[in-house]
Parts: sequence; structure tokens; C-alpha cells
Amino acid sequence: MLERVPEARLEALAEAAEAYVEDAFGQRLGLVPVAPTNLPHFILDRYAIWQGSLDGRALLLMALRENLPTGSGTTAQYLKHREMVRHQLGGDLVLLLLGRVPSTIRRQMTDRKIGFIAPGAQLYVPEAFLDLRERAPAFAIVHAEQISPTTQFLLLAILQGRTLDGLNLTELADELRVSIMSISRTLDELEALQLAKAHHVGRQRRLHMALRGRELWDTVQAQLQSPVRKVREVCAPDGEEIGPLAGTTALARYTMLAPPRVETRAVLAASWKHLQASQSLRPATAFDDERIEVQTWTYDPRILASNGVVDRLSLYLSVRGNSDERVAQAAEELLETFAW
Repeated sequence: MLERVPEARLEALAEAAEAYVEDAFGQRLGLVPVAPTNLPHFILDRYAIWQGSLDGRALLLMALRENLPTGSGTTAQYLKHREMVRHQLGGDLVLLLLGRVPSTIRRQMTDRKIGFIAPGAQLYVPEAFLDLRERAPAFAIVHAEQISPTTQFLLLAILQGRTLDGLNLTELADELRVSIMSISRTLDELEALQLAKAHHVGRQRRLHMALRGRELWDTVQAQLQSPVRKVREVCAPDGEEIGPLAGTTALARYTMLAPPRVETRAVLAASWKHLQASQSLRPATAFDDERIEVQTWTYDPRILASNGVVDRLSLYLSVRGNSDERVAQAAEELLETFAW
């Protein structure tokens, strides 16, 4: 029996693809998971599918749900299935989403003009004459003005007591619920920024931080950014079903700031469309009593949340510099009371 890829790992792989393309190419894919009823059941059983856009063109992304053995005829089957999906859904670009894959396999894909995304390694779109690979050396990251979302996520986890030092790539990916390729890129970035040291045990690459605590925070905080990508007001009868408290609502839980009239919740940006559909969320008006504010984040706010409230450091990054003096003061109070 073939090994099925866990749904959470597929979602993490799609998230890593979005982060990779945005970091390396400056484009937002805006991926939304789909399961159209006009596709044959065997297609939906074999592939996870997302819709989005790339450089203004409609994009379909397909990922295998099973780990198929080499030489199983997967490529020939995929080409047939790709055309079926393209015909039914009308995608301009159809790319295969790959996780850990050897460079020899990627070379075969390019030789056969099969478009794909391998987060952290390569984006190949033959229809757009695009072949973006990780050619730049790791030290080129040193001068970046901002730290990438996954790297920031890992740093905030460490700063808030998560024991991640010494874990290998697979263990880190499982802890943070992101792809292994994304974690590999994060370790490259940390080493380039001299925040971590290269560390291997046998063939396994492991995390070994060079800085910790307040020293680490003081070193990186200028390069950290708000995790909030977009804010929406929707009608939601049960805010707890959406996600942890965020924004000034969360700030009121941690400080003496008075709570706002409209509650704020946070969700992972990549899961917004699914949440919107499953909860039947609709845009709110000023007259709706069940109105809440929903922030979509670049990383999953639930993982570092405590007691239904987003973590202190992510919250600080989301509200620092607020034009409301009361909010700005409360944000500084978060750091003053933080146990480094």
C-alpha cells in the first residue's frame, strides 16, 4: 500500500510555495484549496489542488497525495491528469508542487517541459519562460532589510521558550507545521545572518543558535515585521471558531488597555478561503451585532498562541508604531513585562 501524505503536510507545502515565490520572485500566489465536483474522483483522490495566480495569469497547483516509487510511470500519468485538470478548470498555468526532490528529478522535469514549484529550490514555468533557481550564495541574505516569515516564526518560537535547538529539519518542520524545504531555507538564512551556526550530526542538519534571549531580540527586532497581511470585518456568531484573539483585543488581555468594541481574531492567510467557506463568513456592516475583525497572518497564529490569545511578541510586532498613543504605550508595556 502506498504511503499517504498527511493533509497537514500538504497544506504546509502549499504555504511554503507561497512564501518561496513571494520571497524570491516578489509575487503572491493567493492559493485557495479546491475540490471541484466536475473532476473525476480518482483525480481528487490522487492530487491536492489549489487555485491562484502568477504574474497575472490563472494558476492551478497540483500535489500528489501519495509517495509514489521511482519508475512507477508517475510522470506520464501526471501529464494526462494535468490536461484533464486544465480542461475542466481552465487554468492558464498548471504546476506540480514538489516537496523533497533530488536535483536529478528536477532536471528531468525541465527536460520534459513540466512546470513545477519546489519550495526553496526552484520555480520552473515553461509557458512563461521562467526558470528561477537558488543560485545566489547564502551570504546574500545578510543585507536583507526584513527577515522572511518562516524564519521570523522560528525566532519568535525560540524567544518564547520553545525548545527547538538541536532538532533536525524534519523535527523542526513538524514542530512549526511547515515544509522541510522551508525550514532548510530558514537555516540558510539564520546562518547567513550569523544567528545560528552550521551543525550536523551524521548526515542530519540540526539547528544550533548562536544568540538567545534579549541579545537575540535586540539583534533582530529591526528586521522583524508585522505578521498581519490583511484585515477584514465579517459576521461570525462564534469568534472562537475563527482563531485566537489578536490586535487590540489581545493587547487588552495582556495589559491595562480597555478592550475594543469589535473583537479581533487571527488566522493563517493560506487557510482563510477554506475558513470563510466552512464558517459561511460574509462581510459585515456597521449594523451587524456579530461583527468581528479577522487578521490573516503570514504564519499560523495558533501555534504560538496561549489560552486563546496570540503570542506577545507577534502581537507587539503587529501593533508597534500604532498611531493611537494608548495602543503604542500598551505595546511597549508588553516588552517591559516580557520574561527574557
